[in-house]
Amino acid sequence: MAKNLAKYLSYREAWRRIKAATEGGFYFEVVTLCESIISDRLLSYILGTNAKSKASLKTSFADLIKEWRLLAKGALQQQDGSDLGATVDEWRIERNAIVHSLTKSAPGTPTPPVLTFIERAKKAAGDGDLLAAAVQKWHKRQQAGHRGDGRMMPRERHADRPNAKQGC
Repeated sequence: MAKNLAKYLSYREAWRRIKAATEGGFYFEVVTLCESIISDRLLSYILGTNAKSKASLKTSFADLIKEWRLLAKGALQQQDGSDLGATVDEWRIERNAIVHSLTKSAPGTPTPPVLTFIERAKKAAGDGDLLAAAVQKWHKRQQAGHRGDGRMMPRERHADRPNAKQGC
């Protein structure tokens, strides 16, 4: 069982809800939960790698991603050649568009058609699910390589270990 039982149970419930929300077409919930998982893992990595970091629970998603990418340097390349940090940041931008585009528009201008919006939200939810799983696996690999002082080591020090496949 997990060292932090409450965290384990929270994650188990989050993944259960992601699955149920996806099946039910509740894509906002999926996107929100995926962001929560990603943010939590990034914050854990940042604080585990840099004890002097000012990152906290209130740090914006964009700032967490920026600091994570800076600290992880070249350790974010995936087996398919993509950069996990860049992919997460691109998803963050799409997530922001999804969260604000159903009803928000400039005065006098229409919002996107609802069916178009739902398809876009569905794609963002699916991408978020894959990214949350990839970040969680990446973080777990970083923890496996932690230093004797309890701080995580940058990924490049474990170049001999293969990367896990992205996705669930």
